[in-house]
Amino acid sequence: MPRSRLAVFLAVAALLAPASARAQQATPDNDWTETILEEDDFWAPHNHDRHYTHGIQFSGTSGDVHDPFWLQPFNWLSGLSPAFPAAADASRRYHLIPLGQNMYTPDNPTLVTPDPRDRPYAGWLYGGAGLMQDTPGDSDGIDRFDDVEAKLGLVGPGSLANATQTRYHLLIDVSPFAGWHAQLHDEPTLDLFYQHKWRFHGETEQAWGWDAIPQWDLRVGNVYDYAGAGGMLRLGRNLRADYGPPHIGMNTGADYINPSRMVGNWGFYSFIGSEARAVAHDIFLDGNDFKASPSVDKYPAVGDLEAGLAVFYDHFRLAYSYIWRSPQFVHQAGPDHYGSLDLTVDIKF
Repeated sequence: MPRSRLAVFLAVAALLAPASARAQQATPDNDWTETILEEDDFWAPHNHDRHYTHGIQFSGTSGDVHDPFWLQPFNWLSGLSPAFPAAADASRRYHLIPLGQNMYTPDNPTLVTPDPRDRPYAGWLYGGAGLMQDTPGDSDGIDRFDDVEAKLGLVGPGSLANATQTRYHLLIDVSPFAGWHAQLHDEPTLDLFYQHKWRFHGETEQAWGWDAIPQWDLRVGNVYDYAGAGGMLRLGRNLRADYGPPHIGMNTGADYINPSRMVGNWGFYSFIGSEARAVAHDIFLDGNDFKASPSVDKYPAVGDLEAGLAVFYDHFRLAYSYIWRSPQFVHQAGPDHYGSLDLTVDIKF
């Protein structure tokens, strides 16, 4: 298992390296940013292969948008809400395209009839589009970041989570989970998300420094309904190149790097972060919305803690995060933890 997963990331890096070298002479913020992100308790010590057992996401972020046609969604939302406020020419606006798959399983993979008190089997396949605006600080020196995303997807057998996990386990000679036949039913999903961040910072001329990035977020749809708040603290070099590495299962960081803000061609940072969420609905715990299905009694509040390290070189970012998550349902035997591995490349098409 370790060799196969590391090989995937090394292969992606090898394929993207020549293109990144060609893009190095281009204006970096006109280039697309490509990200592959995997979350799994395999990347954390003492893993158990349970609950949120695996997530993978591919995303593409455009360069800074200037075409009036592609700016129309930003202007439309700016007129309806505080998102994407009109700002100076220094503001940068980006389109985001995410595609991913999540898997959820109970604690005991051998039960043909899953324990009704444990997390139900479930998978989610999704794709979508988003808008991001990075607004550098003016007189107050506080940077601002807005992110709106809409995802369409499918929960249930059509998510292909069963087939993906079973085939992978057979490939690495690990017994498949026995209860996937009892997973949630097929249900189309709509997931809407908004997030706002601030960045307080201090840097030297050589780009060494610190920053603090508080945030709040809101999510609605038939997948999740919650309100969240949290933040991240970072120490390192060339922090202004991003807002922290992205995640699937929590909302710190962003699918975005901007090498044009770097001093030199390298940087790194260590970080710690947290997020608390007041959860009204979680389909992976509450079960299907339109059919009877397995479900558990969830807790109305969930908290995450994270720590990690990110490294930049030229147009590459490689980041690792360790995430600790409080119990999410009544009979859960203790908190969960997992690791997140992110490879991001700023690349010219």
